[in-house]
Amino acid sequence: MDASLRRRVILAVSSALLGGGVVLVLMGNLVLGLALISAAWFARVAVRRWRRRDELERLIEGLSVGAVMETFPFVVAPQATLDTFAPALDGDGVATIARVMQGDDLLGLVGSREIDRVPRKRWASVRAAEAMVAYGEMPVLGPADALGPAVERLGALSGLPVVRDGSLAGILTRLAVGRTLHERAEARAERSESR
Repeated sequence: MDASLRRRVILAVSSALLGGGVVLVLMGNLVLGLALISAAWFARVAVRRWRRRDELERLIEGLSVGAVMETFPFVVAPQATLDTFAPALDGDGVATIARVMQGDDLLGLVGSREIDRVPRKRWASVRAAEAMVAYGEMPVLGPADALGPAVERLGALSGLPVVRDGSLAGILTRLAVGRTLHERAEARAERSESR
């Protein structure tokens, strides 16, 4: 069954469940009626999630990691404390993640998710090397990798390194992905309005 048909069937079933639940409540069977209404609500939530996922898949279709990754060199030393660089990663600037480097070697990455795990009152004493996710603990992406699977690999991390020919080419960040999706959604909406 194709996804569109499956969604329509689920919406029809959820409407029937909702109607049946309302009838049962009105007839005095509160427990069964509320159970049917709850089932209808959960079905509609699932359909909305599928629609959002389909829309996201359409927005990132054909995009590669290299087209979205951040390439601006925001670098911090491993001994830098969070208070010295965390405000620069607030999402309003160019960079959203810091590369923790020792010379030419990438030690790890630290972004908003990692910084948020540290109480603000401790920022002056926690060093980048303590807050970062170590390079060896992260999946590594290539610029030609498809964006969809790469986003799934981000998981709970702020970003993932993108390596080309053994050298760091950039960082795939959640914010960079979000900005790209927003721009593509706006462009799609503008094309739809102009028709």
